[in-house]
Amino acid sequence: MAAGTLPSPTPPARTVESEGILRVLLLVLALAMPLGVLAYLKVQSTRLSYAMSDLKERIKKEEELQRKLLLERSRYQRDEEVQGYAQKAGLQPRKQGHLIRRAFTPEDQRIAKLRPVSSEGL
Repeated sequence: MAAGTLPSPTPPARTVESEGILRVLLLVLALAMPLGVLAYLKVQSTRLSYAMSDLKERIKKEEELQRKLLLERSRYQRDEEVQGYAQKAGLQPRKQGHLIRRAFTPEDQRIAKLRPVSSEGL
């Protein structure tokens, strides 16, 4: 070697180059992480909104069914009260009246539960 020349530092240049690549990768990762988390949260939010709309629809159907059952029960109670009053007052039903005679009394139904009747003998 000549007296005034310095040896070329080739190996340290590789180290600096790999540090630069590592820094760029860390920067890309640092930028991509929030975007990935944001995309994941958006997907979860969409899934949750679909599940909530499904639950709201099911709740609405259940409420509608409960409302129908309550209405039917109140109609049945009112019909029972009207029939009871008509029987106590001795009113006779018209041909096309709303008063319907029941074929079985509660006593008949109680007996039928105790002794079931088979339909083979009919």
